[in-house]
Amino acid sequence: MQVKGSMMMFVVKGVRAAGVENFDRFLTDEDRELLNQRILPINWYPFGPYKRLFEALVAVVARGNTRTVRQWGRDYGSAILDGVYRSIIAPGDPMRSLKNYERRFSSFYDFGSLEVSETGPGAAEVIIRDFDPSWESLYEMIQGWLERTVELAGGRNPRVEFGARSWAGDPSTVYRVSWQAG
Repeated sequence: MQVKGSMMMFVVKGVRAAGVENFDRFLTDEDRELLNQRILPINWYPFGPYKRLFEALVAVVARGNTRTVRQWGRDYGSAILDGVYRSIIAPGDPMRSLKNYERRFSSFYDFGSLEVSETGPGAAEVIIRDFDPSWESLYEMIQGWLERTVELAGGRNPRVEFGARSWAGDPSTVYRVSWQAG
């Protein structure tokens, strides 16, 4: 299982910015080695260090606060959707933007799948399958990312709620996404 460098950069920069020494109790030798490398957005990296570094950020920087993690998703979404992945955003069309995200998901992770279905005007369902089922904090970050995607595409008052939670025993994680036309 691997993660794209554009995603790995987020966690490596976060740990470095907060001071690597603050994360000593969370880091393995593999993690430390990765923190000393230059992370390239186009390369693939092992999933284990990505998850450990992300969870260390959640513990140390966010202090376990899911609202903070959700805001990270919004902030990182703004940064990356305005840069490397700007082609995901279809101005004036939140549904198409979500479908573009569906097509790009496999360029972030080499496992799992993300499916988007339109459920009505200004509404969609996003399902993540065959991913790390227990990783609640990443699903919280994705929630913020989906909100920001809809906003950047022109949807007003986006709402992203969980319809199912894999970490609570559901077979997949389901987001119910809604917005008002811009």
